[in-house]
Amino acid sequence: MAEVDVSFPLFHQQPREGWQTVTDERLFDHPHLSVDRVEALTPHRREQPVPWLVAKRKAAVAIAPVTASGEFVLIPQERIPVGQECLEFPAGQIDGPVADVTCDLVIETAMRELLEETGYALAPGGTLEPLGWFLPSQGFTDEHVYLFKAEPVCVVSRPSPDSSEHISPVRLVSSGELRRMIAAHEITTALTLALYARMAAKGSI
Repeated sequence: MAEVDVSFPLFHQQPREGWQTVTDERLFDHPHLSVDRVEALTPHRREQPVPWLVAKRKAAVAIAPVTASGEFVLIPQERIPVGQECLEFPAGQIDGPVADVTCDLVIETAMRELLEETGYALAPGGTLEPLGWFLPSQGFTDEHVYLFKAEPVCVVSRPSPDSSEHISPVRLVSSGELRRMIAAHEITTALTLALYARMAAKGSI
């Protein structure tokens, strides 16, 4: 049986002292993205509300899969906003409102995205290690991404990405090659860099 830690801290955007939303107007609404025009008072800006555009997105997951031989599983994925194929760890949004997110739902999403995008799953005796969460672009969006390391993983099926995605065959790289690719700007996506940084900080890479 694979081992999954089902207890870990969840991100909560709670009221904090000195922060006050004065106005909040929805400008655009879509199942994957909405845009609000807000005015807010902050701890150091109390005289006049600060206007801001906030992109609101679902929570997401990102997984660093590692094989029994210690290789990381990366996917080359076409990314329309930047017009290029990016090499990254598998990831995806969590279905449902942020307020309804639970640890079980986060784990379920992580396991599903891993399988759909790579064809890999946890091997018997494998572990899914929670590595916290990070804010990918806090200057314009409230999106937060839960990070995981899955080890060891093995091939169990063919990848079956969403119809809106194009993912080329996976690439297996050693930890040294992954480090070189990051240093050489061959890997540039925030979620992959965040996962690498979190694993490095915890001494697991």
